[in-house]
Amino acid sequence: MGSYCGIYFDRTEICGAKSVVPDHFCALFQESDRAVRPSVDEEESSDVVYEAPRAVVLSRLDLLGCTAATARERLEAWLATTRETWEEYCADGGWAEGTAAALRSFSVEDWYRRAPDVLATMYTREEATDEIDRRMRDRDGEGWLWFDGYGSLMSLRALLDACVDVRYVSLDITALIGGGWIESDASICDDKRASAPLDPRPLATTVILAEGTTDIRILQRSLTALFPERKDYFSFFNHAELSVDGGAAYLVKFLKAFAAARAPLRLVAVFDNDTTGRQAYRQASALGLPDNMIVVVLPDTELARQYPTFGPQGEHVADVNGKAASIELYLGQAALTKDGALRRVRWSGYNAAADAYQGEIEGKAEVEAAFLRAVANCSNPAEARMEFPELAEVWTTIFRAVEKAAEEAERKLHDRVVQVG
Repeated sequence: MGSYCGIYFDRTEICGAKSVVPDHFCALFQESDRAVRPSVDEEESSDVVYEAPRAVVLSRLDLLGCTAATARERLEAWLATTRETWEEYCADGGWAEGTAAALRSFSVEDWYRRAPDVLATMYTREEATDEIDRRMRDRDGEGWLWFDGYGSLMSLRALLDACVDVRYVSLDITALIGGGWIESDASICDDKRASAPLDPRPLATTVILAEGTTDIRILQRSLTALFPERKDYFSFFNHAELSVDGGAAYLVKFLKAFAAARAPLRLVAVFDNDTTGRQAYRQASALGLPDNMIVVVLPDTELARQYPTFGPQGEHVADVNGKAASIELYLGQAALTKDGALRRVRWSGYNAAADAYQGEIEGKAEVEAAFLRAVANCSNPAEARMEFPELAEVWTTIFRAVEKAAEEAERKLHDRVVQVG
């Protein structure tokens, strides 16, 4: 019979695969999700699973372009095509009328309503309640439950959206270990991602580029602290490894080079929210970059709207969003405070092209050091997000940009498949 791995919603088996763990199953999990538990099966000493909360898996599916909206669109397209096909069958005789009639009454909302019960009773209910129920329970590859293909991420997304009471999603690899298909200590998620670094779907990480080494260090550390459940879905451009130049202008040059090389990996270039960064962001946005290359600018924050500044005309409180909000201004008020007051932004050179002055925070290195100490003391992600709300906004901006790009990529891929078919 062979050995299988399986995807579960709580304790309900949803789908599986024989002898191997498919890449798209691994794409739902990180190595940190791995757990070894006492087995309920007398033939196994322990169960090896990867498990994550439903909300976490939904957020990861978003990053892969399998959003609630695209899943519903894919389901709507499948239903329209299937209806058309069965109406054509009716022209060949009455044998198809029962299924065609069921499809006429079947709706996307009906699919979402029925799916939880179908999953819960797939192996226990012998008789179908009607033609739609029978077709949703089909396991021959043509069933209506797996509208986008058995075990596909898009179908799993729709099923997870339908099953609102599910608490956890898991991948059980116990049988594959017992059958000798994989080693008991194999890090399957890490290994799969390492073997497909440039494959844009679904295992490849999204690469974060920024203006310099400090930005990358802060972004990398903050992702691990604030959103650890998504850290394996991103990697970071290492300026220091080969002494790569930094700065907003160089970031634009990197984007041009990657675009000219038609690099297949998904990139996010993060520009500072200061005068120079905003100018470079506008230049990058006007390049006509391919869809897999995304540009964002650090978001405006409430903290920066009334911030102490110092320049030739003395001290003033000013809105420094878009003028002096480098990454250090997102590291929390505690890190920005010295002797009981916020460190000042000092106005420096005038940017004639942008018709605005550039400013930067005083004591950048001290601000970063204070942040690194503080973030290391956070006991959990919720505490870290509360302690560093501006960095949480930064990552929310990045997540949304990646989700939007991935969602559009899924739509275009589906359109190409339909055209070829």
